[in-house]
This record gives sequence, structure tokens and C-alpha cells, in this order.
Amino acid sequence: MNVILAKSAGFCFGVKRAVDTVYERILEKEPLYTFGPIIHNEEVVRDLEEKGVVVVNDVDELAGKPQGTVIIRAHGVERGVCEKIQALGFSIVDATCPFVLKIHRLVERYSGEDCHIVI
Repeated sequence: MNVILAKSAGFCFGVKRAVDTVYERILEKEPLYTFGPIIHNEEVVRDLEEKGVVVVNDVDELAGKPQGTVIIRAHGVERGVCEKIQALGFSIVDATCPFVLKIHRLVERYSGEDCHIVI
């Protein structure tokens, strides 16, 4: 049997960018967190955890943890989350996919215009 792997196989641009961001920050040897799993891939998340990255799913989980950097996952976060994280003294690296961020902005723009948003 001959298996041909597509040139486009693998992570999309936004996911690759987010994952690469975390691996680069690991080298800085500071406390490192991701807000939610950086991507929906258990193997990648497990590997990052083995390298010391801590996944937090709520801002309250950061209370009492050593200050460091929180990386925002590829899918982004709801409005106000980054401000709450910064108020606790953590730095933020936003790894939200630019295409996802564009959708977030469009939703924000049109939600105030009596539009029904369907995703």
C-alpha cells in the first residue's frame, strides 16, 4: 500500500502559531500557563504539561499561583478575561488565531446592531 501525505496535512496556521508560541516561551524558564488548552489536541497539551505548562480554565485558578505569563489559547477568550488576568499581576501573550480574532470583532460589531449571530 502506498500512503501519500498531503502537503497541507497538519495544524492550520492559527493552531501552529499558538503551539509554537508556547514552545518558544517554555525556553524562558518562567511560570507559564495557558488559558484553557492551547488547542484541542490531547497529545500536544500533555506534552506541554510535561514541560511545565499549567492549563487554567478560569481566572480564579490563577489565585495563589506564582506570577508568570498566561498564553491565550488559539480560540481566544471572552471579553474582559485578559483584563482580569492582568489585574492579578500576570503577563499575557495572546495566541488567538488572527482569523478567529476577526470573527470575534465582527460578532462584537454586529451584535449591537440588532443582528442575530449564528456560529
